[in-house]
Amino acid sequence: MFRKPNRNLRVRRAESSGEEEEEGDRSQVERPRRPVGRGLSCGTKKRKEEEADIEKRKTEDPADTSTGTGGLLSFTEEREGEGVAFRIKKPSVNAVVFKVQKKTENVDVPSRSPDDSRRGSEQEHSEPEDLECYKEESPGSASTSTSSSASPLQEGEIPDAKEIRAARRQRKLARAKGDFISLHVPHEPSDSSQSESDNELDDHEKRIKFAPGVKNLNERIAEEMASSSDSDSKNLEDDDEQDRWEEQQIRKAVKYPQAMSEHTLRGDSPPQVKRHVEPKLVPINMEDIKKKLTTRIASIQEVHRSHLLDSEKYTHDLENSKNVLEKLEKSSSEQSFKFFKEMKIYVENFVDCLNEKIHQINELEEEMFQILKNRARTLLERRQDNLRNESVAVQKLSGNGVTSDVDTSDDMMEKQIQDCELRRRKRRRRRVESGEEDHFEGMSSDDELTTDLENNIQRSRENILVQCKTIFDDVHEDFCRIKNVLCKFHEWRVRFSESYYDAYISLCLHKILNPLVRLQLIGWNPLEDVTDLDQMPWYCDLEEFCFTKEENENNIEENADHKVLSAVIEKTVVPRVSGFIEHVWDPLSSQQTERLVCFCKTHVLENESSKTVKDLITCLVSRLKKAIEDDVYIPLYPKRVLEDRNSPHSKFRERQFWSAVKLLGNVTCWDGFLEEGTLQELSLDKLLNRYLLLVLLNAEPNSDAVTKCSKIVECLPQSWFKGIESGSSLTRLSNFSKHLEQCIHAVHKQNDRESMEILTSLLMKIKAQNSAEEVMEKYSIALRT
Repeated sequence: MFRKPNRNLRVRRAESSGEEEEEGDRSQVERPRRPVGRGLSCGTKKRKEEEADIEKRKTEDPADTSTGTGGLLSFTEEREGEGVAFRIKKPSVNAVVFKVQKKTENVDVPSRSPDDSRRGSEQEHSEPEDLECYKEESPGSASTSTSSSASPLQEGEIPDAKEIRAARRQRKLARAKGDFISLHVPHEPSDSSQSESDNELDDHEKRIKFAPGVKNLNERIAEEMASSSDSDSKNLEDDDEQDRWEEQQIRKAVKYPQAMSEHTLRGDSPPQVKRHVEPKLVPINMEDIKKKLTTRIASIQEVHRSHLLDSEKYTHDLENSKNVLEKLEKSSSEQSFKFFKEMKIYVENFVDCLNEKIHQINELEEEMFQILKNRARTLLERRQDNLRNESVAVQKLSGNGVTSDVDTSDDMMEKQIQDCELRRRKRRRRRVESGEEDHFEGMSSDDELTTDLENNIQRSRENILVQCKTIFDDVHEDFCRIKNVLCKFHEWRVRFSESYYDAYISLCLHKILNPLVRLQLIGWNPLEDVTDLDQMPWYCDLEEFCFTKEENENNIEENADHKVLSAVIEKTVVPRVSGFIEHVWDPLSSQQTERLVCFCKTHVLENESSKTVKDLITCLVSRLKKAIEDDVYIPLYPKRVLEDRNSPHSKFRERQFWSAVKLLGNVTCWDGFLEEGTLQELSLDKLLNRYLLLVLLNAEPNSDAVTKCSKIVECLPQSWFKGIESGSSLTRLSNFSKHLEQCIHAVHKQNDRESMEILTSLLMKIKAQNSAEEVMEKYSIALRT
């Protein structure tokens, strides 16, 4: 980028003094320390003045110059005869320093003090200057030096330490006499000095001094002293800042009185603050000390109580460990091994026995269930056929009167109607004999079979029960009786309770006992049998096994065997009951419904979260829906036909109405077991509002209509109306409550006060208080308590 300037080599003059050579050489040696730059140097005038001073001294002291030019240490005089201008090559700073260091390394340097090391460093800085002075001193003027007789130095030779010290002493003497050129003499630059120079520089070779000039030793010492004073002052300022920062941190720490109070309570010495900074301490009174001591005592007491509890627990555990150790010492390993070996053999034999007999148990159970299922299907089909035939017969009577053409199917239909009427007469006769007066046609269960068919079913059931007793005739009682099986496991639980509970026997017992329990349930019908489940042998044996006195001795908080009985009911009995509900149960039978509701609320309600119970509820709801859709049928006839209460149309509709009311009561019996929303949907939406209310709206408002409304309200559970406080009944009963209110207005026209009071009390039962109060105020009705 820049063209490298030509090196300026010029011939040194013989008449230049030692100071000039010293300054020139020192500038050449120390010039690389300056910042790198380019420019023109304008030192010609200065050099000219220095030469004039030297000439002046020569004239004043001719003794120094008597030797001629040959007495001076000059490189130019030695080669004048040759007529060739000698040009010295300017050495670099690094080369000179390297040679001086190499020279000084060969000199033995004794141990020195720190002052000597400092003087040695100053001497190293001044060695290039002394070296130049030594080179340019004349031999004639060195009368006080021992080096005047020495031969002149060759080119590139470095003087030793003695010569350097001698040159330094000579310079000191010259300064003391005043025989030197001052470096502080100002020089004014002149334009003519540039033309007097031997080697005039071109414009591109001129150097402009951008950096300050080279300073002598005194100036450098002064600068070092000034810099040291500045650094001292800066250190003092840093110390002051450090002190101020420490004072600020101390002030911040003093702002926490709690910490200071804790130090005071523990007796710790207060922190020492520099610069006499006094922290602002919060005053501590006796109440604070008392409060802290109280808190401390409370915490210590709490720890003490916890330690006491731990001690009691450890003591209890130690006693238990001792008891267990004593039991283990008493019981020999031989006996335990013998017991477990016998128990293993017993369980294997028991499982093999059940595997052999399970097929016979399944077959007998299936046969019994099929007999009951066929009987229920026969009764259901007969009732539906009778309903269909009677409906057809009534329609024919209303349409054509008496039919003339009678075929075979009509004969069969007539025969079925006569059989049905015969069964009604028998039931009516039994009710009269028993004194049952509150009964209506259609509310009785038409579940009577013929004598022959009933006898055949009974014989088949007895035959199956006999086969059940002969299944385990070839088996020892320890493998077929539930009580003996439980005794084996009870012995294990008493003798080796830890291994018994570790083996989770309580989770396996219901599976082991399942075939034996099912065998006892083959003859059990939850819809007909009067015998409750808790009176059966297997139930009593399991209850005795699950709740014993040994559980308190073993310190078992929650005995897992308590759930064995409920597990057997859930896994064995409930699935069987679900089958009865789906295939055998008749929802129109009040007797079957009551027994089934009693069983579910007693034994199934505790396990509502299990899968088997959810399946049972699903079967129950689906069976009720199917009964409402298939068995409820209330025909609509003209009023002129219904006016005669003895007509076939009126009797048929009355029987169907009371059959639907009976089904409504059977559905509402499940209150407390089924969800309230599901139960209201089945009973109110599908039965009351769809069938029964339609009949009530078409009937005449008389005492018979009041009786029907009363029976409907009796079927509704009172738990549905406990949370009603708005003055109006349930939303699903809004149409029924309006009908009751209209009946009151209609009965008032007939002047029937008793019926008005009954209907008003019905409004109060279903929590339709607004309508009841309005009617009572309008007709001045006073309810009887």
